[in-house]
Amino acid sequence: MTTKISFSVIGSSLAVNGLPLERISFNHMEEAYSEIKGILDNNRIANASIDLASVDENNHSALYFIIICATLLSERGISFQFLNLESAQLEKLLFKMGFDLKGSFRVKDFSDTGKPEPLFEALGRATFKFFDDLKKIIGFTGDTSMALMYLLRHPGKINFKEVLFYMDRSGANAVPIVIAICFLVGAILAFQGIQQMGQFGLEIYVADLVALSVVRELGPLMVGMICIGRAGSAYAAELGTMKVAEEIDAMKTMGLKPERTIVVPKIAALVVVMPMLVLLGDLAGITGGVIVGTSMSTASLTEYVHRTIDSLVPANFLETIVKGFAFALIIAAVGCFRGFEAENDAKGVGNATTSSVVSGIFLVVLMDFFITFSYPQVLRAFGIDY
Repeated sequence: MTTKISFSVIGSSLAVNGLPLERISFNHMEEAYSEIKGILDNNRIANASIDLASVDENNHSALYFIIICATLLSERGISFQFLNLESAQLEKLLFKMGFDLKGSFRVKDFSDTGKPEPLFEALGRATFKFFDDLKKIIGFTGDTSMALMYLLRHPGKINFKEVLFYMDRSGANAVPIVIAICFLVGAILAFQGIQQMGQFGLEIYVADLVALSVVRELGPLMVGMICIGRAGSAYAAELGTMKVAEEIDAMKTMGLKPERTIVVPKIAALVVVMPMLVLLGDLAGITGGVIVGTSMSTASLTEYVHRTIDSLVPANFLETIVKGFAFALIIAAVGCFRGFEAENDAKGVGNATTSSVVSGIFLVVLMDFFITFSYPQVLRAFGIDY
């Protein structure tokens, strides 16, 4: 039996009750709208309240009716509040729909939607989102760390098939694009170097330029960008889709930890394969530099190769591997985190994927900056000149 939406007027206050658990039919909604409009036309209403005891975030027809009521009340300058709002998800959804929390819920003036958001309000909203994301990141990091420690103590519970699957998809399948892009970057770098250094007869030093630039910086960074676009976005889209399909909730209901079964295999796979991809990218970049450097300058192949080998030391390759490990950890963790935080709709999955790419690029560049400046200091602390 469908509950009928009821309206009661006490003095100058209007109360809206009886929003049903199930879907509201169009006929019922039209009748309710006509009734509330008649009440507002025939009474001097100063404030109103809407009882949300039976409404959840999935009752879209009820949410649509709330918007209708809010628009009608706001057009007449009538303030209102929500009663029995106990669902955090519903509160978040109402906030996104245009309701603002200022002591009590009030609907924004819909006629002002074309105006730019005030600066301090935008800063406050951005600050709130930043600290909310920070809190979630700390929780996600803690849950993932606990899952990793558990699997290290119980290695028999690691799903190695899942790890190998993601190693193949994130590593082996990325080899062609990594080699192609890094090869072209090395070739471009050698071409630009020859154009400038050739004016002073220093073409042979292009070998040093290409080798050090690719191994220490461009190789890990380019491979990181490729993995962000391939692996990080794929992880976010996959987990976001699982969340929309309620597969993650089903896993939790069955007593399974998503961090153990979903997150750790992805992180482990990328941490293993990405340093290998970085070394392949370094080799491809140096090869591109060799081909362009020997074909556009007077240096022979033997001279160029010897100069390249002399310019590199083992610490250079250790740096490129360290960056590969660090970037892989960031890319996989950010992709999984954004997937878990996706909204339960198609737009939410798309936004989570985009956010994983943007956040991943920023954090990878930030980590690259940190490692580049701290790595020589760490080596000097061990008595190694770098």
